Amino acid sequence: MALENTTVLREQGGSVVRVKSGGSIIVESGGALGVAASFTTATTPASGSCAVQFVFKDAAGATIATPISGLCYQSTIDGLTQSVGITGIAVLTNGSYTSLVAGKIGIFTTTAAGLLGLTLTASAGTYYVTFVMPSGALLISSAIVSN
Repeated sequence: MALENTTVLREQGGSVVRVKSGGSIIVESGGALGVAASFTTATTPASGSCAVQFVFKDAAGATIATPISGLCYQSTIDGLTQSVGITGIAVLTNGSYTSLVAGKIGIFTTTAAGLLGLTLTASAGTYYVTFVMPSGALLISSAIVSN
């Protein structure tokens, strides 16, 4: 079937987006357009800081195969409010991070393999990082501990 005024974009994993002029977006094959649905958190606590590795996953639980970018901020366990205690966030290894408000909020970008490594400088305590996905969804980390 031919569609007039249609652009077809393919993304890894077989998702197809059809955009008709003045039309709507159709996602076929159950695709999620490479948007992360979850991530794993691996932490290495230290005195006054914590190294954190995030691995972003798609809805099927597979590591994403495309870079994603969005906002992230330190938060309470529910992700709804900012917490206090983290004084700095910097790239540890993978991906990039640009601070908008020191130790509070910034823009992150993962590697093409869905990896992001950050170092959080903080007083002793338990912290959380909330990621705002391009879809608007919030992904909240597991507990991050600084000794």
